[in-house]
Amino acid sequence: MNKTNLTLKKPLLGMALVFFLAGCVKDPLADRGEKNSPPGTLATVNAPLTLEDHNPFKVMSFNIKQNGTADPLTIFQRLPLMVQIISANSPDIFGVQEFSGDAFQPMFRSEMAALGYDDYFERWAIDYQPKTIFFKTDRFTLRDSGTVQLGASSTLTTSSWVVLQDNVTSKKYFLSNSHWRYNSEPDRIINATALVATVQQYNTENLPEIVFGDFNAMAGSAPIGILKDGLGVVDALNEEGETYHRWDSIGVSKPDWMTSTRDMAFTGPTIIKTSFNGDWASDHWPIMATYMPAIFGAAVTDNVGISGNANTVYSFGDINGDGKKDKIYWNATFDGGKPRVYLSNGNGTFATTVVPHTAGASTLTSTKYYYADVDGDGKDDEIVWDPTQNAGRTKVFLATSNGNFSSTAINNPEGTSGNSATIFRFADVNGDGKADKIYWNATFDAGHTRVYLATSGGSFSSTVVSGSTGSSTTAGTQFWYADINGDNKADKALWHPSLNSGKVMVYLSDGDGTFTASPTFSDAGASSGVASTVFHFADVNGDGKADKIYWRHSAYLGKPKIYYSDAGFKGPIYSLRGTSQSANTDLFFTDITGDGKADMVRWNYAEYNGELRNYLGN
Repeated sequence: MNKTNLTLKKPLLGMALVFFLAGCVKDPLADRGEKNSPPGTLATVNAPLTLEDHNPFKVMSFNIKQNGTADPLTIFQRLPLMVQIISANSPDIFGVQEFSGDAFQPMFRSEMAALGYDDYFERWAIDYQPKTIFFKTDRFTLRDSGTVQLGASSTLTTSSWVVLQDNVTSKKYFLSNSHWRYNSEPDRIINATALVATVQQYNTENLPEIVFGDFNAMAGSAPIGILKDGLGVVDALNEEGETYHRWDSIGVSKPDWMTSTRDMAFTGPTIIKTSFNGDWASDHWPIMATYMPAIFGAAVTDNVGISGNANTVYSFGDINGDGKKDKIYWNATFDGGKPRVYLSNGNGTFATTVVPHTAGASTLTSTKYYYADVDGDGKDDEIVWDPTQNAGRTKVFLATSNGNFSSTAINNPEGTSGNSATIFRFADVNGDGKADKIYWNATFDAGHTRVYLATSGGSFSSTVVSGSTGSSTTAGTQFWYADINGDNKADKALWHPSLNSGKVMVYLSDGDGTFTASPTFSDAGASSGVASTVFHFADVNGDGKADKIYWRHSAYLGKPKIYYSDAGFKGPIYSLRGTSQSANTDLFFTDITGDGKADMVRWNYAEYNGELRNYLGN
């Protein structure tokens, strides 16, 4: 195989050998293309990150359409339009398909050189549509490259690949650009199979992969299935949208793909539908995504305290005060209904020794458990509430040592409720280091949130702070309490799909149990009018501020979307780790390693025999 490098280029290659590349398929983590990290592997502790700190780079794929006699404009007339699109969107890397014509190619490359691009271009004598990869020389350096025939199909189809090193971060990436047979599904199956084998053969360093091009294959087709299963790649466009438009403003199909392995994350996927007074640069719209390294590590298998029962409830709290969130398992029908504590090992796994809490046991499915530091000693206590028991009072069992809780409960007469629709939350809203009790019921006190400040020893003030700001009389409204602006006080967020145009409304803590509306945070980040949407608030990047996470199993191929808290919510970053398209999946965002960044815990009772998958924050 002939290869080029940055200092040595061959303008024309003769006939190359024909390969059909065979190779072993990667070992994907079940249906998500992820590899497990070995137990005991701990993610490196990094400084807090902004979006810019991830050093993102833009990648574009563009079928520029070879010259055709029936086209409304010649390829030479369309060249200035191509240049304008590339200049306006400024991709750091882009690949073109149908890069044909001995007269056109040097003209296009000259225009790109003027914009700061170099390229990998290998012209096969029998390939009339070479695939070229351009890159900005001030951002990337070419380290390796090659062109390979994609199988012994009747019409020659090739893939060009490069290894590029980021001049900013020194990270290296493997990129492939290919154009599959347009009118033969059997040929596309050959193309896809050969591309998988090509990437596996030449990505010798197991680098993150970005695989793009005009595949002429639709979502759900056999060739796309081969690519996804073989490389574990995910489409940045969520397998949606039309990119081929036949010189019209209305797209008709999606043959163009921008995919990557799950060790990447991305933001800003787009189809660029630029028109020039009715003229088009091509009959395809270019596609682009902004990539960055994954914000969560590969899955760590958690086979301690597993459950294949849908009624199991998992909670996470720092029970022993070592800064790492421990795992608590409860099922009313198992082990006499005892909460079972598994202490965190700090590396994505948990101790095999279980610490059961007999005094806090309940065999009633109506019982709710909460874990928060009520007395301010740095250990999360256990709060138990059942509307049918103890006159509707909450009970606090203080954390003692080694994952244990006291055997005697502290009864809380403040904020009692015998109504199962009542929602309790426990969070430090005044910044004194103790978790306060927050009570809400849509039908009580005009839907106000009622705050009882923590006093000492697991008790709460008898004086209620009843706040109309951020109230709701709509049943099913969800509330979160987390420090969103970084002032060490828990703020309030509320959401209901039918309220506020689907926005998550944010109210910043005043420090006394009251809150003030924040239009800045409320108007930023994702909204949703769909009831199956799940929001989380947790500090993913370690800057002391809770970020906003959006997930819906039926949207974006089940990818979580993370919005960093930064004078509003900035993003989203699409995570390719921990994705799920199952409504039975539970995601938790909590710091199980103690590095200050929320890790992602994924559990689905029907998958992996009830094992959890833990993705540590990078």
